Amino acid sequence: MPTPLHILEPTLTGLAGHCHSLVRSLVDAAPECDVTVWAGQGAGGIWQAPGRLIPYFQRRWRRLQGLWLMRRLLRQRGAILVATAGTADLVTADWAASGRIAPQRLFLFVHWLGNKPGKAGRLAAIARRQPQIEILAPTAAVADFFASCGFKTTRVPYPLAAADAASLAVAPPPFRHLLVAGGARLDKGFAAIVDLVAELQRRGLRWPIAVQVSSEDRHHRDPALQRQIDRLRGLAHAGLTLHDTVMAPEAYHALYAGAVAIQPYRALDFEHRVSGVTLDALAAGAPVIVSAGTWMAGLVQRFDAGVATADLSAAGLIQAIEQVLADYPRLAARARQAAARLRAEHSARALLDVVLQRA
Repeated sequence: MPTPLHILEPTLTGLAGHCHSLVRSLVDAAPECDVTVWAGQGAGGIWQAPGRLIPYFQRRWRRLQGLWLMRRLLRQRGAILVATAGTADLVTADWAASGRIAPQRLFLFVHWLGNKPGKAGRLAAIARRQPQIEILAPTAAVADFFASCGFKTTRVPYPLAAADAASLAVAPPPFRHLLVAGGARLDKGFAAIVDLVAELQRRGLRWPIAVQVSSEDRHHRDPALQRQIDRLRGLAHAGLTLHDTVMAPEAYHALYAGAVAIQPYRALDFEHRVSGVTLDALAAGAPVIVSAGTWMAGLVQRFDAGVATADLSAAGLIQAIEQVLADYPRLAARARQAAARLRAEHSARALLDVVLQRA
């Protein structure tokens, strides 16, 4: 009888962001399981994968809905995996349990840390009450933090979709464009991108640049972000292409062919935080320009597949772009060499093996 596996992802409401790719990679890697994905309402029309997807969560009520769902699932057979978990999910699990949660039942994949005061103390209290909850973390910093709070913690890679391999089946393309991929967000340096495009226009630099301006659900109401998007739309740079609708996975991954991916993310926010865009770029053989002092910088420097810079001004980014373009064939080749290693290291099966051997 197949093992029941319940994957909870309330933020999966469409193709924006990386939660769709993450969940899809997990489902594809679990053919022996009876998988149910509990997603946000509106996600039903996008699902073309094995298992069942239930559009369950409403944004306004998702915490309360999560409490009732967790309470229900903890009383059933099988494993529960919260795909992009945070502190609130640990609180929900603690409240939902009628007593101590049994071993080998509940796993939370936490891929980044916020800096809220008092978090460690609150989490340590939950760990004392629920010592069998297991935290899965993609970086040493996140794993060490939760271990210090008293949780069972396992370091696992951030899953990379296997479908990305198709981009390397053809000969490497020449440089085609600069690329700003992923949902538009201020913490991902969107204002710096607008400054960059304005400076390209001012200097008469004709590099093509493609920018995704579709935003993730929880960011699309941000007035400051909208002002930056409006400012970008008002620029007249001849090489600018805006992608303002959520893209299908195939179209999204096609953007990386012949690209230089630019990620001027806030270093403090992404010091120990995995970036799916960096993984996507390298998996497609695209060099990357990233903020120095981040997890992404460590990955790019490990494979010598781009440039890490602390200067995120327009002039600083242009200097980094010139450095990449002057050495594009070699850096693209390095990125392609990294792709096979990354697919092996970031297999979704590695995460699932931790869950299923205990299910």
